[in-house]
Amino acid sequence: MKGKWFDIKKEIKEEIDASGYDQKWIMDLKGYFLIRIIQEKKQIEVALCTPKNVMTHIITGDTPESILYKIVDLGFVSRLDHAGYLGKELQKAYLTLHDSNYTYIQDSPLQKK
Repeated sequence: MKGKWFDIKKEIKEEIDASGYDQKWIMDLKGYFLIRIIQEKKQIEVALCTPKNVMTHIITGDTPESILYKIVDLGFVSRLDHAGYLGKELQKAYLTLHDSNYTYIQDSPLQKK
């Protein structure tokens, strides 16, 4: 198998089917995020809220990667599952930002207009 930077040697110990697996939700002690798209600016806006529901920071960007990397670099997440969730939601927001046939609603499947 060929990777992007290295040749990969296969030593598979187990193949795991994660179909239908749902992670138990646990609040990130750093807080939670509200995500929306700003169509006129072609940007995604993410607001960090404390566990006591106080909005403290707003991060904007034009790609899921730039926003997620900034959030991680700033230490705004403490849980890997939270970072994974953010990546999923930011990608959905990005897709709707560039395809007007869809509407973004956080925590919901993509919806056709």
